[in-house]
Amino acid sequence: MQPDQTPAGADTAAQTENAAGTRADETSSENGAETTTPEPVTSGRQARPWLLALLLAALIALLAYRPDWRTDAATWARTTAMQTFDISPRDVYTARLRIAGLADSALGERWRSAVARAADDPGRFSTRYATRGTFEPDTIEAHVFQTALERGERFQVRLLRDAPACTDCRSALYADIERRDADSDDPNAWATVRMLGTDGDVVNFVAERDGDYRVVLQPELAAAVGYQLAMARGGSLSFPVTGAAARDIGSGFGAPRDGGSRKHHGVDIFAARGTPVTAVADGRVRTGTGGIGGKHVWLSSGMLGIGGARYYYAHLDAFNVESGDSVSTGDVLGYVGNTGNARTTPPHLHFGIYTTFGPVDPAPFLRPAPDLPES
Repeated sequence: MQPDQTPAGADTAAQTENAAGTRADETSSENGAETTTPEPVTSGRQARPWLLALLLAALIALLAYRPDWRTDAATWARTTAMQTFDISPRDVYTARLRIAGLADSALGERWRSAVARAADDPGRFSTRYATRGTFEPDTIEAHVFQTALERGERFQVRLLRDAPACTDCRSALYADIERRDADSDDPNAWATVRMLGTDGDVVNFVAERDGDYRVVLQPELAAAVGYQLAMARGGSLSFPVTGAAARDIGSGFGAPRDGGSRKHHGVDIFAARGTPVTAVADGRVRTGTGGIGGKHVWLSSGMLGIGGARYYYAHLDAFNVESGDSVSTGDVLGYVGNTGNARTTPPHLHFGIYTTFGPVDPAPFLRPAPDLPES
């Protein structure tokens, strides 16, 4: 018998509470005279511009007082604007070539088509990859490295540009992560999702949807650039059962339940009764003892447990937390059991992930963490 582990009401929206209010612009007639509700006082609205101006002035003063914060704010603003409008530094350089009248020249056209040429035969990898590369000043090319990621996988990249050979030579290297959705039929439907630095810092990127992902490297015209690149992919969450691993998952996401009338909205991780189960994120917890999940815990991530994903731990043998507790990643929430409709099965944890748009497959989140190789 396969246990039914979809939590009751998991995909049901909360009911809207009724609120008392008054009706504006209501008029009444008495003895032929009409009265109208007076307009509300607007002094609060008039004060808002002044309050916003004061807050803006305070922010400017703070940034002027802290140069390090000013640099971080400028970087954040530039990155946010580019990602919002799908503009990469390479796109900016292309615009500069157009302004200089070089974009349609033979050199400009070859530079603009370099990524498409490299994409015909990209470097592909599955788990981890490291390489050293060089762009010679007399060549016009790009380097592309591609892999496929599932939602919830973590992609780590470390890119270090070699020091320029001279103080006045061209050395700009444009680098970013691009995505093409898994259901796209357009081979050119690549969008920039993250810009990469070239200072050797590790960039962590968690895939928000299934698709092909690639790292694109291209220097400016006539640039002589060497680089070291390392990449790895893996899970983005710690495993929720102490001592267990992906091999202990016995029933996957989407498996049929109740004769195929519904699907399994999580994974079953089998372990000995009493094995600790741990928080995969910081957040707040809510415990329960009824329904098909038996003793279960909801862990809500995000600020104060609001706005993030919700993680569902079911069939517990006992709790180690109480409703309303704040927990940190790694804290013990309870212990593996087979309560609820799992009482006829071996002890296991049913683990589910729920977002605003419903349940998602936890398996990619729970893969071994990325192991970045030395480049």
